Amino acid sequence: MNFAFVQATSYQLKAIFAWSLLAVLTCAVIALTVNLQAGFFALLFALVAWWAWEHDELSLLYLVALAPLLPMFKITQTLGNFTLIKDVIIVVLFLKAVAVPLWQQTLPYRRNVFAWPIIALLVYMAVALAMADSPTLGILRAREIGLYMLLYMAVLYMPYSPAIYTRRIKWFLSSATVLLLAGVYQWFFAPDGAVLRFDPVRSIWIPRISSTFAHPSVFGEYLILLSALLGTISITVKKWRLKAFLGLIAILPFIYLTYSRGVWLGYASAALAMCLAAIMVKAKLKTGVLRMWMVGFVSVVLLVLFLVMRFTPVGGFVQTAFDPSYASNQIRLDFLARLIASTSNTQAIFGHGLGDIDQKLFSGVPLDVNTIAEGDSRGIQLAKDSTLVDNQYLKTFIEMGLVGLFVYFWLYLKGLTLSWNLGKKDRTRLMGLAVFGFLVSFIVQALFVDIWDVFPTNLAFWIVAAHLSQAALDNTRMNA
Repeated sequence: MNFAFVQATSYQLKAIFAWSLLAVLTCAVIALTVNLQAGFFALLFALVAWWAWEHDELSLLYLVALAPLLPMFKITQTLGNFTLIKDVIIVVLFLKAVAVPLWQQTLPYRRNVFAWPIIALLVYMAVALAMADSPTLGILRAREIGLYMLLYMAVLYMPYSPAIYTRRIKWFLSSATVLLLAGVYQWFFAPDGAVLRFDPVRSIWIPRISSTFAHPSVFGEYLILLSALLGTISITVKKWRLKAFLGLIAILPFIYLTYSRGVWLGYASAALAMCLAAIMVKAKLKTGVLRMWMVGFVSVVLLVLFLVMRFTPVGGFVQTAFDPSYASNQIRLDFLARLIASTSNTQAIFGHGLGDIDQKLFSGVPLDVNTIAEGDSRGIQLAKDSTLVDNQYLKTFIEMGLVGLFVYFWLYLKGLTLSWNLGKKDRTRLMGLAVFGFLVSFIVQALFVDIWDVFPTNLAFWIVAAHLSQAALDNTRMNA
């Protein structure tokens, strides 16, 4: 017995040593043939991959908690490569949870409610990639789309239970607390250059909070997800009701200080949708009482919105969302005119190709395979930024046409329908209502930012979608 144990341990140690030696030699070759920086990061990523394989659930928790902090590493070109750690973790999680079990024919059945929209998106992504004018930029765009679908599949097939969900929520809330504190530091103690942004309406620089995120609008979408979760907890979990409500109130100043029309409209849309959904599915009210609640609630919301729009600076700023003379809107209209003018009827249906916005806007950001191989994170980031148009629907229309828009709306419809149905059940009401509000805000904010292509909002969407699909499977088993 002891001999067998020692023999097995010896075999494992030899295997670990062999793979470690192979990894070190491979990284040494990369360091000698490319550069020392590439070799160092290759070795780092190998260590991260090994750790993620051994601790899959913990690596997912780290990804959820640390993902919003990764953009801070983009302060320099060299540190920017640390952000690729998330890519390594995602790929490893997919290999361990999906690819290897599928190869070994041990993959458990999991109902995948987003299966057909995802298949359609992957297929048409390949078509749009084949049409790309710049294959390298097209590959980067395909990575932004496909990578997080791998994460969706990995999370879908990882173990789940109420205890696991509770632990993930606690990690998310702990990370959010750190980010809010970072926002407080930025607002009160950071240099002006880290806070001020130009306001074309008044031709002045105004303070806008973004915490560790690249832009206030991205921070705002994160806060809306947090608010949707806390808001649902405050009406569904008695034990945490007061704490969740206080946390929800504490987030409001951060929402306001993003000074983002997309965030404000997204937050208001999510709050309205969640409250109406909660009223409609809440416990066995008679039809007349239900209507009274709905009419009263809508009246109060409209009154509050009127007072805010009429007597606070929010009104003037939100109105600029519909003012074509506003500088930000002028930029969007310029994008629209230049992109639509070069679009034929055929391209309107099938799109120009992934990444082709760079060529249509004459950005001319050079990018080749050597840029990627050498780990030039700044060059890669500039190339990706050249495809941003501050409107996800316009971007999808240009790159993938009406076909691409249809696929994305298919995803939205699936998510909204499923979360609505889950919100009707007592045991899944927390997830259903929270996800419903988040999806509504996601759809609204896509009018103001390339939300599918901005980290970490794309990561958040696919993790939420995986949990939604798991809840649907669990709900089906309970009803069987």
